[in-house]
Amino acid sequence: MIDILRTGLTYLFLAILCSAIFAPIMISILYKFNQVSGLKKSKIGAEENGDNSLFLRIMRVTETNGTPNMGGILIWIVVPIIVALTVTLTPVIKVFLLGFILYGLWGFLDVVVFTNGFKNNEKMKAFQETFEWRMGKLAFATLINIGIMFLLYKTGLFESLSFFNIFSITITPLIVILLGFVGQLAIYSAELTDGLDGLMMGIFSIINFAMIVLLLVQGKTEFIPVLCIILGVQVIDLYFNIPPARFWNGGPGAMPLGFAIFFIGVVTDNVIPYLAMSAMPWIIMASSAIQILSLKFLKKRVFIIAPIHHHFQAKGWPQYKVTMRFWLFTAIFCILGIYLGLL
Repeated sequence: MIDILRTGLTYLFLAILCSAIFAPIMISILYKFNQVSGLKKSKIGAEENGDNSLFLRIMRVTETNGTPNMGGILIWIVVPIIVALTVTLTPVIKVFLLGFILYGLWGFLDVVVFTNGFKNNEKMKAFQETFEWRMGKLAFATLINIGIMFLLYKTGLFESLSFFNIFSITITPLIVILLGFVGQLAIYSAELTDGLDGLMMGIFSIINFAMIVLLLVQGKTEFIPVLCIILGVQVIDLYFNIPPARFWNGGPGAMPLGFAIFFIGVVTDNVIPYLAMSAMPWIIMASSAIQILSLKFLKKRVFIIAPIHHHFQAKGWPQYKVTMRFWLFTAIFCILGIYLGLL
């Protein structure tokens, strides 16, 4: 355990150093190519007063418009490079890297093309808020995850999932499809969590650290170097992402992180601990789903604004209060996850 911990810490410090060098360069490039936020008043996502003025107010757009919104490139670029150069590339880690890179690419294209590319196109922005558009994006991304899970299945190193040593499930093509669907929901939950300065990155840093602790205690060491590298990059990302954020992460960071923690939870046979640790992102996603379905079929709002962190802002909570309390609840859920992983 001491040797793997020493190795993991070495990778963590290497990731911190590389990220600290890369981040300022990335920020200046994002400014140069105008990859910045530009929220405007419109009827998209209209509240009771007929426009999105409440959302603009709680997002403090007069202060934050112009913030780079693709800072997650730091995660997407630095993590795979360090992993590829330093970690033993087993078949499972190769599949992991492919998924990580693909989801970073999908998040990158989503922000560059659909968010920044159409920031001044009201019709396209309105279409992107529709139920059909969101379901279409979800379906496409799910196919990517099913493909990744199928490649994992084809390695022959992922044959079953056990639950508390009480019962196990043999991995079949049907289970692969199910895991692809659930995994995509996990990735989407990470993306929705990226809504306040430091919220998503803080939550996933806590989850990552908890997963490292659990795997160390369990003696499942294959992914500890990878998690340490991710954690090192997260430290620098969080430094720039806490209020007032120098950048927002967006899809290039949120999607790979959501994929990573789900994938590692699955391949290390820690599905239940993973679900406990990541409860906060799942709650955030559930609040958004409830709002979308209620508006679609009941024509009424459950929350003032969804996801739920914006609901609390609309009720008067300052941003830091929402962020820190969500971090605290994540820490509690992670302690529960570690406990469940030791049963």
